[in-house]
Amino acid sequence: MPRLIYRLSELNASQVAEAGGKGASLGELIQAHAPVPPGFVVSSCAFRDCFFQGDLKQAVLDVIRRLNADQLELAQARAEIQDCFEGIAFPDEIKAAVQEAAAELQSARVSVRSSATCEDSATSAWAGQLETYLDVSPGEITERIRDCWLSLFSESALAYGATHGYASGEIAVAVVVQQMVDSEISGIGFSVHPVTQEPDIHLIEACLGLGEAIVSGRIVPDQFIVQRGSRQILESIVGEQKEALWLGNGTAKPVWEQLDGRGSQPKISADQVTEFAGILSRLHDHYGHPIDTEWAIENGQFQILQARPITTLAAEYDQPLIDPGFEWQFCVRRPFFLLAGSILPYWMDAKHADNTLGTHLNEALLIQDETGMMNVFYPKRSADAFLERIGDLFQNDREELLRILRYGLGIYAQGPAVIKQGLSGFENLTELEDFFADVAQHTTVFPAWVLIYIEQEGIDDPEVRGLAEQIRSHSLYPVIERQILEPLAIQTAEQLGLAEPERACDLFLWSELKAGTVTRELLESRLQSVEAGQRYIFQVNAGAESFQLVSQTGYLLTRLAKQRRRLSVSDTGELTGQVAWPGIFRGRARVVLSMDSQGFTVREDEVLVSIQSSPALLPLMQSCGAIVTDDGGIACHAAILARELKKPTLIGTGKATKTIRDGDLIEIDTYAQVVRILEQAE
Repeated sequence: MPRLIYRLSELNASQVAEAGGKGASLGELIQAHAPVPPGFVVSSCAFRDCFFQGDLKQAVLDVIRRLNADQLELAQARAEIQDCFEGIAFPDEIKAAVQEAAAELQSARVSVRSSATCEDSATSAWAGQLETYLDVSPGEITERIRDCWLSLFSESALAYGATHGYASGEIAVAVVVQQMVDSEISGIGFSVHPVTQEPDIHLIEACLGLGEAIVSGRIVPDQFIVQRGSRQILESIVGEQKEALWLGNGTAKPVWEQLDGRGSQPKISADQVTEFAGILSRLHDHYGHPIDTEWAIENGQFQILQARPITTLAAEYDQPLIDPGFEWQFCVRRPFFLLAGSILPYWMDAKHADNTLGTHLNEALLIQDETGMMNVFYPKRSADAFLERIGDLFQNDREELLRILRYGLGIYAQGPAVIKQGLSGFENLTELEDFFADVAQHTTVFPAWVLIYIEQEGIDDPEVRGLAEQIRSHSLYPVIERQILEPLAIQTAEQLGLAEPERACDLFLWSELKAGTVTRELLESRLQSVEAGQRYIFQVNAGAESFQLVSQTGYLLTRLAKQRRRLSVSDTGELTGQVAWPGIFRGRARVVLSMDSQGFTVREDEVLVSIQSSPALLPLMQSCGAIVTDDGGIACHAAILARELKKPTLIGTGKATKTIRDGDLIEIDTYAQVVRILEQAE
């Protein structure tokens, strides 16, 4: 006979197969000497060997097979599975074992929580998909265990399981029964920031009442950014919590209640934040990887309710991919391929830039984002030097300023004829590089900074402005890319025997081309990485280059933008919020005010705009292109799911569903932390 019951103190992280992800993790927390409420686990064997077997199991798996083959809708699949379990009694041997364990626990009220064997793993959290019941009496435990088992076959759980590649016949559900914690204050703690992925930053959120209020996405919690090690609170924001979840009188589900002024006050003290940061850091070290925790305070003491791996970090999240010694300032985002982008630093190097720009640039950072666009960063000191040069010309040598602008305008008279000759118009790559630098500085960089300076300083100079705007109204780049760089890349790849030479523009650097180090092996290796979804980071530091292909770059862009925190709701036409997953997406809005997905469809070219984006909306979250919500914090279930789905998501905008109408063309730009309405629906 398989073992049906385990005390939490008997478990550890290796026993996921018996206790599920949540149960095994609670056991591991006890091994780490964390403050964990006592309890026991009804093992997965109880579900699999005593309840979900034989003809019943086969009938359910047949429904799931038809669902995965698109022969059934989710609602129909759920209904058919529910019919399969109709009349199936709770096994007597499990009931007896549970009653014995509950008597040993000696707790008047308990929580009963699902713990799937694939839950809280390193790849999937199953956040909010399975049931939890609170404030349960001993006599109700077996009924709630059955409800937890059946929650494996809810619509959202079936959809989530399909997304993560699990066949429901291969997983089982354990159930955790714990002494109830009547939370006065609850919260979430990430040992690594889940969006910017800074390895030395903790993110802690807190609310009044039960922590389900945070993970539901219905409230805006307090938020604290804490430096790991020193436990210094770097940033803190008090959320305007308007309602809280409290335990009802004898009900298995908590009750929402409106708050008075308490909701706008800090929920925990600075001392409590640093105390929990110490617990979080210690647990991170114990587990040996970043963790996401749930906690509560009862009678002034912390209780740890859950710990699981953070499932969405890049493989390289803790590697020094970017030189931290610079205050990098975003400059521009453009659709340059790698070969074209890697020339940019040479436009303003020591050889080319001093006479025009008054300074040269030995540092630059280029990051390809999820759309394939290139994001250019320069050190702030270089940007300041550009503006200083323009200011000096305005004040001391306006004629030189006009001469440089007129020279740029003259390039448009001569440039097209040179470009039309293609590669034959240049004797060597050095001459071609000099031409690029001349075009770039005088038709883009210099006039652009002139216009920036004019706007920044409020200068009224129609002649200078007119020349700069006239220059910026043209662009030679597309022609240069099409007639020079692309043929050069393709020619190089063809000579080396690359099977897909038309892909070569994204596979090697300008410096590698000049040095003659481009090989077929290099191109084939990089093509394989690009096809696997990797993106590039290219950096120049004191003239030395570094190039890397990595699994994610969005978190680096968010990190550079210093967007750890929530922005306040804007009074402009743009909506502001907090980044749950980075990215840029443009599409028509699909406004869904319901808390479930029944009766709604969303296409992959549309943006799901919802109040909370609860886990019940998972089918819509899976099919949409991006997500915007009114409410929620970075630790809510919807934010976790968005990160797993890797959908650009902005949460907590406050008024998205009131401002955006169904069919509006909108753009979600998480790097600017805004949602823009580009075109209103008719």
